[in-house]
Amino acid sequence: MSVNPDPVGEELDDPHAGPPIVWLISLADMSMLLMAFFIFMFSLSTTDPAGVTESLESVRERLRSESKSTPRTPAAPSVKEKVLEQMNIREQLILRERQVYEDLTAFFRGRGESNMRTKLDGPRLTISVPTAGMFSEADVTQLTDLGKQRILTIKDFMAKHPDQRVHIKGFTDDTPPPPQSRFKNNWEISSLQAVSALRFLMSQGVPSNRLTSTGLADLEPLLPNTNDENRARNRRLDFVLEVQVEG
Repeated sequence: MSVNPDPVGEELDDPHAGPPIVWLISLADMSMLLMAFFIFMFSLSTTDPAGVTESLESVRERLRSESKSTPRTPAAPSVKEKVLEQMNIREQLILRERQVYEDLTAFFRGRGESNMRTKLDGPRLTISVPTAGMFSEADVTQLTDLGKQRILTIKDFMAKHPDQRVHIKGFTDDTPPPPQSRFKNNWEISSLQAVSALRFLMSQGVPSNRLTSTGLADLEPLLPNTNDENRARNRRLDFVLEVQVEG
């Protein structure tokens, strides 16, 4: 009667298996990279440039110290270098968008614009525009003069920052279209409103490769859809700006 060999014992006796220290080194490298990743993600929660730079610099110092004190596998240095490279790129994008945010705040203030809300989230800057009065009551996808005026304000700002790509996101509240409407649902309405804004920007000379659009219906509400005021806030176009990276 033959007995199956113990798979654990077989693995331990395998002459081709590397010494246990190799696995410990790889585990240490992976743990260090995970730590760097979580510190890096935490740094994105602040819009303060000094805070971003300080957080990222602490990760860099940690990576350098670990590289000096920990034995390294042949692949480990290149992985760490790539992490540092990506962190440096991300830091520059965040700091760049912070500058754009400050410029936008001054721009809106100079225009006396109070209907547009701005938010900086890491490397992305969002201009949130309520759609009340921006689209015709007869056709909720056709821009009114007010709608065109608001979009022209954003277009004028974009002209000052040609490195910015803009993603237009359309939103509605949770009220479905009436039965007699030609639209089946709010997905159609939000998508077509975003496309209308995109087409108008293109008609004003904004290159198509700087623009994208999406309709998200009643997803991502700013406030609970519990009253008319909140629903009006949720019906909006978000213009999400971020640096357009070439290549």
